[in-house]
Amino acid sequence: SSYYTQQNEVTSMDNLDFRHHSYKDMRQVGMLGGQRQQGMEYSRGLKIYAMEVSDNPGEHETGEPEFRYTAGLHGNEALGRELLLLLMQFLCKEYQDGNPRVRGLVTDTRIHLVPSLNPDGYELAHEAGSELGNWALGHWTEEGFDLFENFPDLASALWAAEERRLVPHQFPNHHIPIPE
Repeated sequence: SSYYTQQNEVTSMDNLDFRHHSYKDMRQVGMLGGQRQQGMEYSRGLKIYAMEVSDNPGEHETGEPEFRYTAGLHGNEALGRELLLLLMQFLCKEYQDGNPRVRGLVTDTRIHLVPSLNPDGYELAHEAGSELGNWALGHWTEEGFDLFENFPDLASALWAAEERRLVPHQFPNHHIPIPE
């Protein structure tokens, strides 16, 4: 057995929660992880939750890569939501169990997981049930936006502001500056 084989081994016996999670269940999965979880209120009063998985939650560490997995842009598409909830459980459990590959990932990367970007659409589709609804039920937000088509393009706004020399005084750039 080589070092690489041992590093890639998963130590758990797969005690993950393989089932469909309601909005309340989804919140509970995030809270059990013991990691930092933030919520932003949405139109029906439901919140969009993000779990941050990091060895230093809330801190941008220079040179450390960051990424975000987002699912549930269309509330009636539940597979991505369930996969991210399983990833949350897996990362937390494997980190606690001492899996060296997961420990290295958490130590060397800042991860944000957003399992449901459209919780209102999800609840609407879930209440009606798949056999009673049509393909569009829960697809859009309550305001009628398709988040996939209306996702904000912040890069273009930043580039336009840089061309007009508005950065950073009138148009802040929150990225870590590249050293000279």
